[in-house]
Amino acid sequence: MESSKIRVKKLLTIMCAGFALLMSLRPAFATGPNLIHTEAVGQITITPPTFGGPTVCDPTTGDGPFYTLNGTASGRNNPLGPFTASLSAMVLLCAATPNGAHDASGKPTEFCYPELGTETDTFADGSTLTSAFQGLSCCADETCNPAGLPSVNHDSSVITQGTGRLAGASGGTSWSDNFATLSGPLLMHAEGVLQLPDSSNQY
Repeated sequence: MESSKIRVKKLLTIMCAGFALLMSLRPAFATGPNLIHTEAVGQITITPPTFGGPTVCDPTTGDGPFYTLNGTASGRNNPLGPFTASLSAMVLLCAATPNGAHDASGKPTEFCYPELGTETDTFADGSTLTSAFQGLSCCADETCNPAGLPSVNHDSSVITQGTGRLAGASGGTSWSDNFATLSGPLLMHAEGVLQLPDSSNQY
């Protein structure tokens, strides 16, 4: 009987110690990473592309023609609110991969091209998020017109800077957009994860 009482006392002691440990960790749990799921839709306006680089691809260095473009966007981000954006991108024409379209002999006829660039989103209170992105711009048909349309684009970004209520932000987004004709519209849908500093109480 005495040994049974000792075992019960030991069990109660262990349980109390465990409870005390959990209570001591509670502040750490409460101040963990401030992670926010974001989702945005928008419409992008692109300026006509500017072509540069050599006229042919160098198979040794991979150097070759490319085009650059600039654009503006407007839309709404949940939970960050309405935004406008400015962006610039470069599309590399020598690193093409087939999109699946082919002729009767099986030869690829249309392609996807790597793109990379930067974007800055500005929100209603003046806070900004700047990001760098990369992805693919792909012909969405068996035959695209000389401007490469219709196209679908798939990109991922990483936040490089935040200001205002978004100072210290990190994270990124992945998005898709579609572009049917030069007269537009170019529509975008994005989802991502935003991490704010632990000290932030914005959300």
